[in-house]
Amino acid sequence: MTLISQDELLAILADELDVARSQLEALGTALISDPVVVKGHITQLQALDHVGQRCASVAAILRSDDLHAASHSATLESIPARLATLVAAMGQRHH
Repeated sequence: MTLISQDELLAILADELDVARSQLEALGTALISDPVVVKGHITQLQALDHVGQRCASVAAILRSDDLHAASHSATLESIPARLATLVAAMGQRHH
């Protein structure tokens, strides 16, 4: 078994997230072509878009030279917010 570097593994994972996002976008595009679906499921369609954005954001972090800095400047508010909560919880454990 050939070992790959951490950078190569992160790049592979980022590529997989790109594929997932592409599939979500294709699904969303197909679904929004039906006005009945849009009318009855707008919230769910927006959730599909949000998941795609999360995939793109995480993929960008994985491709970054500085994962820590990239995660704190992520375009989705949920990632920096979760990191802040984690850091706060870790700080409480050490006191």
